[in-house]
Amino acid sequence: MIKPSNPNQAFREETDGASFRYWWMKLLLRGIKLLGLVLLTLFFFTQCAKIVAPQGGPKDETPPEMIKSTPLPNSVNFSGKKVVLTFDEYIKIPEINQKLIVSPPQEKPPKVTQKGKSLELSFEEPFLDNTTYTLYFSDAIADNNEGNKIPNFEFAFSTGNTIDSLTFSGKIVDAYTHEPQEGVTVMIYNSMEDSLPLTTRPRYVSKTNKEGNFTFSNLKENDYKIFALVDMNSNYIFDQQSEAIAYKKQPVTRDMLKTRSELFEATDSSVQNTALKIDTAQLKKAKEYTLRLFMEENRVQSLTDFSRKERRKIQLGFTRKPEGRLVLKPLSDFQVDENWYIEEKGAKGDTLTCWIKSSYLSGLDTLNVEITYGKTDSLENLVETVDTLKFIYREPVVSIARRRQQEKAEEESETPTMPVKLSFPKGNTPKPTDKLRIAFNMPLKSFDTTLVSFQNLIDSTYIDSCEFVTDSLNPRVVYAQYPWSSNVSYRFTAMPGAFTNLDGLPNDTLVLYFTGADPEQFGILNINLTNVVPNVIVELLTEKGNFVERKIVGTDGIVSFDYVTPGKYYFRFIIDSNKNGVWDTGWYKKGIQPEIVLIFEENGIPNISTVRAFWEYDLEYTFNIENQE
Repeated sequence: MIKPSNPNQAFREETDGASFRYWWMKLLLRGIKLLGLVLLTLFFFTQCAKIVAPQGGPKDETPPEMIKSTPLPNSVNFSGKKVVLTFDEYIKIPEINQKLIVSPPQEKPPKVTQKGKSLELSFEEPFLDNTTYTLYFSDAIADNNEGNKIPNFEFAFSTGNTIDSLTFSGKIVDAYTHEPQEGVTVMIYNSMEDSLPLTTRPRYVSKTNKEGNFTFSNLKENDYKIFALVDMNSNYIFDQQSEAIAYKKQPVTRDMLKTRSELFEATDSSVQNTALKIDTAQLKKAKEYTLRLFMEENRVQSLTDFSRKERRKIQLGFTRKPEGRLVLKPLSDFQVDENWYIEEKGAKGDTLTCWIKSSYLSGLDTLNVEITYGKTDSLENLVETVDTLKFIYREPVVSIARRRQQEKAEEESETPTMPVKLSFPKGNTPKPTDKLRIAFNMPLKSFDTTLVSFQNLIDSTYIDSCEFVTDSLNPRVVYAQYPWSSNVSYRFTAMPGAFTNLDGLPNDTLVLYFTGADPEQFGILNINLTNVVPNVIVELLTEKGNFVERKIVGTDGIVSFDYVTPGKYYFRFIIDSNKNGVWDTGWYKKGIQPEIVLIFEENGIPNISTVRAFWEYDLEYTFNIENQE
């Protein structure tokens, strides 16, 4: 250790250093206290200045109120070109173009402008003389903050000396599902000619709301023809096949019209007491007058497309299920008879698949076929037409890896086989009425029933009475039908070669085990029907409207649905007027309404039956189809 040469000097240095450290620590402590005081003061003032949202107070649920207008509501002798409506708060109109209806309709819709609390409508087309105009806004006007909508708002004025004051209301539902239809244009005409909806704009027009209700206000006392349309091109004319329609042949008569006081509720505002809102309680009575909306079946018949995706498979597409003579003739030196193909029809009947039986014809890359069929001309007459179609088959492009997989599979398999699918409707626990579905990739050339067997595994006996039926539309499907006993186990076996398709490929060994359904796991629904005229299709639906099962009846009596899975169900009935087993749509030009569909319901609500396992339920229903048109 090195000592200082002067001890006094060392002492002074040590003393001066300690003093320096003392004063430095003292200043540091004072700084910390001062900083803490500053931070505390800042925190205090920050808390005092904090902005807090006001608490309490009810949410604004009141829609805007109209406080003035130009012209005044229900004004007469109006000759202007602009309507201005002013409300007590700022508004928004995001759906005004979709919901605003001007009645009588104009070819050019008004230009709509929003300015703060006001709504301005500028009309480019002149108004008709001595006519009451009604502007139906539905719920297109709402306040800007909370979005509270004015329900069923409308405004009226007249270009003549008087305001027409009668009203008419109704409801539009889907003809098949009975669901209310929103946004349907409803039109009425002063005269009764059937051609009016096809050629002429209506005298008055309205539109349905979410509940399917519509209202006409400010009508003259008159009889009217009524027609409803899903107007795809907004021209108020039924001129497109894709436009759904609803109509009644009977007119809306004078005695069906109501006065304003019967349909509208009064308001407090002295200005708004003539810009009235529809009484929703009264609208519920609109169900008494109901139009059934439907899409017409396409009446134009023509060939739309043709293709050949497989060697043996050619397909034809039509606009509708073809009527009249249909003949296909291959243009080849190879002689074939008229049964040179096996026919497969699509579910709607507008697609035809032809499976070529001849290996020679199927082997041609290009196959020319002469087709004779009915085609609709400009006068809607079915005229026999002859065309030549060229069906070209191109081998699909297969990747190298895929081709190697195919070659390896062929090497490992001694004999190529065709794919076969076995299935029951809902798993391998069939009900006595369920059929085993056997599906192939193409129609069969042969079926050897001696190589197919069903065995009862309980007593080891074989079933000899099983019936095999080919599907009426699809020749690639065969059904096996037998009254399967409950809780009995079965085995289905098909030996190789039982089925052979058109390419000569047999099936591989097929085995399926299944057990007959246990009735104690299901319920039974019985419904006693009276006044069945002429035929009725009875459909069982789930609570959500999903189809379960149907039966066709032609006489009064009890209809039973056995083996119903526990759950909630209701019934739908189709009055099958032409007895063809399906629901048929309408045809306006022929005055044909869609077939009547009824729902088993009470007070407009489906009558839901809760089915429990091992329970039996008895219901009754009497048909009354009067006034359904």
